[in-house]
Amino acid sequence: MTDANTSGSGMTEAVELENYLGPYENWNFGIGNPYTFPAYHTDKLKYLTALAEHPKPVKPGLLENIAEHAGRGTWIPTLWGTKDDVALRFWPLVVENPSDEGISLDSLSLNLTAPTQTDEVGKARFRMAFPVEEKAMNRLQNRVPGEPDWSPDPEVPTGASQPKAINVLGVIDDGIPFAHGNFRAADGKRTRLEFCWLQSAENRSGRPSGVLFGREFTRDAIEGLIRNYGDDEDALYAAAGAAEPQFGSSAAINRLVTHGAHIMDVAAGHDPNKSEAPPEETRLVAVQLPNTYPWDTSSFGKSSYLLAAVHYILERAERIAAGYGVEDIRVTINCSYGFSGGRHDGESELEAAINEVVGERRNLGRPTAIVLPSGNTFQDRLHGEISAKDLEDGSFSFKWVTQPNDRTSNYLEMWFPAGFDPQSCSIGLKSPLGMTETSMDLTPDGSHTTGDPRRFQAVRLGGPTGGKAIGLISLDNHRGTGRWRVLLALAPTEPDDENLPAAPGGVWTVTLTRGKAAPSDHGVINLWVQRDVDLEAFRKGNRQSYLRDKKYRIADDSGGPAQEDIGGSHVRRFGSMNGMATGSVALVVSGCRPSAETGWDADKPIASNYSSAGKVSPDTSVGSVDCTAISDRSNIVPGVVAAGTRSGSYASLQGTSVAAPFVARRLSEAFATCSSVDVKQAESENYLPILKKVELVGQSDENRARLGKFLVI
Repeated sequence: MTDANTSGSGMTEAVELENYLGPYENWNFGIGNPYTFPAYHTDKLKYLTALAEHPKPVKPGLLENIAEHAGRGTWIPTLWGTKDDVALRFWPLVVENPSDEGISLDSLSLNLTAPTQTDEVGKARFRMAFPVEEKAMNRLQNRVPGEPDWSPDPEVPTGASQPKAINVLGVIDDGIPFAHGNFRAADGKRTRLEFCWLQSAENRSGRPSGVLFGREFTRDAIEGLIRNYGDDEDALYAAAGAAEPQFGSSAAINRLVTHGAHIMDVAAGHDPNKSEAPPEETRLVAVQLPNTYPWDTSSFGKSSYLLAAVHYILERAERIAAGYGVEDIRVTINCSYGFSGGRHDGESELEAAINEVVGERRNLGRPTAIVLPSGNTFQDRLHGEISAKDLEDGSFSFKWVTQPNDRTSNYLEMWFPAGFDPQSCSIGLKSPLGMTETSMDLTPDGSHTTGDPRRFQAVRLGGPTGGKAIGLISLDNHRGTGRWRVLLALAPTEPDDENLPAAPGGVWTVTLTRGKAAPSDHGVINLWVQRDVDLEAFRKGNRQSYLRDKKYRIADDSGGPAQEDIGGSHVRRFGSMNGMATGSVALVVSGCRPSAETGWDADKPIASNYSSAGKVSPDTSVGSVDCTAISDRSNIVPGVVAAGTRSGSYASLQGTSVAAPFVARRLSEAFATCSSVDVKQAESENYLPILKKVELVGQSDENRARLGKFLVI
């Protein structure tokens, strides 16, 4: 394993890549590698995943042909659009690392560019994701996955005998209990789940299958497991290979409660004790993400897997359509995930990729909805703003707090508004107690002659001329679109390996200095700290860093969490949107609860304390909330009740993550009953008009930014 080389001045020497790798990759595969996901420390990592962005749309046939003749291991996961020959710029892929020396910045260039770039497709950008565990990879697979062994359920009414439109509801999450009784038909034996892809399960088949990595379970296979194991779901999941550890973490399905079980039940569950029959017209497709998400604290890790999941759901929906004789089948996808960093203008790599594939399917006349949560960071002090007024004196300083005993890296992003060229500006970083002080001019490094303009500089203990590297400052023109970003990455304050240097914990001072040539009248410069929470089930030692400002008011006059941005603080609650939920095709859902004063008055919901918000003022675009749904039963009874991982078990979870699948459920119900004309007319508003809802009239601008225009009921 080799580090990114650094010179005595603290500048990282140019690593000339044929493609462009961003600042997160530079940290995670360079000087920050010892602190990152443990799998990237090993010398035996064979299969890498990435989201590739090509300079122009590429048809899947050409992509598959390049993979087939690359001369080294290159594979494409299940893709939607192959039969319709849909050209896309963004594609997920898996490439082989033939080296026994691990991954470095130098080797990534060869691993990614050699098998994927030709004169026909040009040079791609790449967004790296978690690797594929070797036992999960289908090593006998062709360059593209084979056909699934699937047939439609003969007992599902079709044609004139089915009064409602057969549609597909897809769920992307973790810990999916695919044999759960709440996802079965009325007889308790047949399942409504047509396909389930466990992305990191061991591939036991020994032969090519319908997925490139992990395991796929079709409806017939799930029903076979139910017949063989009955009520013993522990034995069922063990036999299916779903209960085995993945990358050193225990399988989520072994826990009593998982995020995925809860979300899937809210979106598509049916209590078998209820008298009405479950909605068999809504056919289910689920994707279980790898069990590595607790390491994903920087939006680094899941982009390729999430895009592959969207493709998989859409591709399997076309098979369901053919099997049940449905033309232009309607699809709803719920993904209750997100991150706090990113551009927040719909043009991050993952958002742009989802915008593209959903938009292309809609262009073919096939209704496609994707439902996302607004986020849970309203009170977390992860968002801030620097205005032109803040920089009137030529510079602006703010505080970034890292906590002691933190086992993971911390990240702060600074995004300049469109059209703002920061090349006459500089950024400074000073550690607690002044032990480390570093600055960097925000001008691209001329030694990088390919790829997007960028600059990297190490942060060292003791200053820029000596000491060990404990951080990285970077500048990049993101995706070549004119949006400039500064990323500050810091090592953990208490690394797992005590021999590694630690970043000091405490209050870091960040100073942006504006040069004379920089614009003096400009839009807001946005700050976002990446989410870094320690999930209870995994205990990886994450501790959240945050912004600090004496003017920021944490509590209101009653002692409760303040719900407004007051006092002139640059740290803001509004604008704290999920960085994955600002794309043009997403239906964004916030979380709410009944008012303590009025009870559950449908036109007076109260935003949950944590529910993230869009912007109040129009001076910068950070996305907006479309609607809200219940995520707490009251101000003292948090969460909503839904299924645990075993049939008959229940639990309460809260968050906008549980509001979003309720809206997805209502949308699938609307897709089952609405006319084609109504669905098409609602498409420009991401199908919000066809939902059963209550209009929230007379709201303040702040409430509108948090709740959207409607409560979905």
